[in-house]
Amino acid sequence: MRDKRSKDWIKPAAPSIRYGPFARLSDWWCAGRDGRKGIPSVPHDARPGTPLAELTTPRMMFLGQLGVGRIEKVWIAYQIEVAALEAELKECSARRDALAVEFGEAGQRLPRDVVHTLAARVEEAEAEVARVEEQIKIGLRVTQRRASMIEAHVRRRCAAYLTRLVRAHPDGARLNDLMRPRWPDQVDWARASLGPPLSAPVARAGVLGVRGS
Repeated sequence: MRDKRSKDWIKPAAPSIRYGPFARLSDWWCAGRDGRKGIPSVPHDARPGTPLAELTTPRMMFLGQLGVGRIEKVWIAYQIEVAALEAELKECSARRDALAVEFGEAGQRLPRDVVHTLAARVEEAEAEVARVEEQIKIGLRVTQRRASMIEAHVRRRCAAYLTRLVRAHPDGARLNDLMRPRWPDQVDWARASLGPPLSAPVARAGVLGVRGS
């Protein structure tokens, strides 16, 4: 029987993060305002790849923190969801280990049919442990996909902002050569590898399971 807790991870696909007109106009407006004010100022001796070329604006910092906050929210939701599964995994592992000990001790002194019954129970316990472990792994991989979707959404907003900023900035040509979206390094859980790729239905549910505006 399927565990009800897994439904959130494999439910039908929800709409992906939407870059709506209000968010887009807000990014464009901020870019035009910053560009007309000459933000950021471009040092005369700045060259690509040097510290002087690490330019940013308040809007870029805001968008970056917005993405970080959304990713942390996804991670917290996963931790809450997986807490019960981890407790279940601990119980299943303890039950499996106890049955394995009982089976080992009973192998020489119990009738063959009882030994076969114990062996079947050990196999069932092993399967239960494997099922819970797989649910935890699927949940993390889906969470990783959702984090990637959030990052792509924020990068898209940064690109729209930078396009308008370069056009409005008095030193737009040099700014275009120097300024790039800045994004923090991926956290460990987003980089972790947990086996083969997800099956197509589960992957679609994970990739598309994030709503936004």
